[in-house]
Amino acid sequence: MHKAFGLKHLPQWFLSTRFLPAWHLGPIQIGIPVALLAVVIAAVWQMSGFAMAVYLAGLRAIPEELKEAARIDGAGPWRAFWSVIFPQLKGTTATIVIIQAAASMKVFGLIYAMTGPGQDFVTDMPSLNMFQTTFQGNEFAQGAAIAIILLLIMAAFTIPYLISMVRQRGDA
Repeated sequence: MHKAFGLKHLPQWFLSTRFLPAWHLGPIQIGIPVALLAVVIAAVWQMSGFAMAVYLAGLRAIPEELKEAARIDGAGPWRAFWSVIFPQLKGTTATIVIIQAAASMKVFGLIYAMTGPGQDFVTDMPSLNMFQTTFQGNEFAQGAAIAIILLLIMAAFTIPYLISMVRQRGDA
């Protein structure tokens, strides 16, 4: 498509296998691959709207009386934020972290659309590995095993959060 606009020699930096910063420990190269950095930037952009909407709902759920009480007690805007508003957003932040962690486990679509399988496995993720193993390698049992492991990892993030939410509702 970029050729249609006269951009024939557009560098595809988002497919680069270079590491930033690049440290070497013998034959091992340590750093963040540029291609993975491009995927992270796109994923943050994609999911930031969701996080902002959830935080907005969390901010609106904070009673105005708490904010007013902080103002009456002489708290400035920063003190009111750190001492009153921020602690009230603890549950909202936990919700966002759990949902985003689950979403990061299934980042298959974004990676496959941006980099495909990727060069030198720099953008390889468990969901992409599951797809390649199952549908391109015709190893359905191994692909199912990878999917079960992904499910268990997501459950390890989600179940403790759900248990804490049920306990909080029971205390109220």
